Amino acid sequence: MSIDPTRSRRARLDQEAVLQAAEALVDRDGYDALTMTSLATELEARVSSLYNHVANLEDLRALIQVRAMRLLGDHVRKAAMGHAGLTGLRALSHALRAFARTHPQRYAALTRPPIDREAFYAAALDAIEALAVMVRSAGLPDDRLLQSAMALFASLHGFVSLEVAGYFGDLSGTSAESLDLDQVYEQVIDGAVSAASLEATR
Repeated sequence: MSIDPTRSRRARLDQEAVLQAAEALVDRDGYDALTMTSLATELEARVSSLYNHVANLEDLRALIQVRAMRLLGDHVRKAAMGHAGLTGLRALSHALRAFARTHPQRYAALTRPPIDREAFYAAALDAIEALAVMVRSAGLPDDRLLQSAMALFASLHGFVSLEVAGYFGDLSGTSAESLDLDQVYEQVIDGAVSAASLEATR
């Protein structure tokens, strides 16, 4: 007796499979392209069957944000291991950029206003704690940790978000001297780290 592969695939459908398919769709087409219909097509399943695993589209998008934030936190935490102070801040900076370049659409999703704030910030703890440890070990007092951490992230995110959006694509070959984005990012890091270092001496 032959087995219908579509029926077999539907039988194996669970929340993890649904979320992995949603991430693949986001990676390929972007966060805004994620709908219940597009996901059902991706899975070769009925839209109604997806509601056994996610409550609705908002819940699905919230889960994508949370999973992306958790994945970024894992990358950042691993990058921070064995480092401290300004060296650690540089390691985190490069980990952030590497994540965004590897998962540009998921990075864009996690930098949108969080849908499920409680779950999102719980997922962000690894990244927040790693950044706080590095900023504190750079000599900053506790009463300036949040401000300095936010300033550092804003500087790095400004470059990274422009890069993954393709903003620099038309600039890199237009001048007589090619634009080296790695060097530009190093300047951004230098500025952010120098600002944190100056704060520590005030």
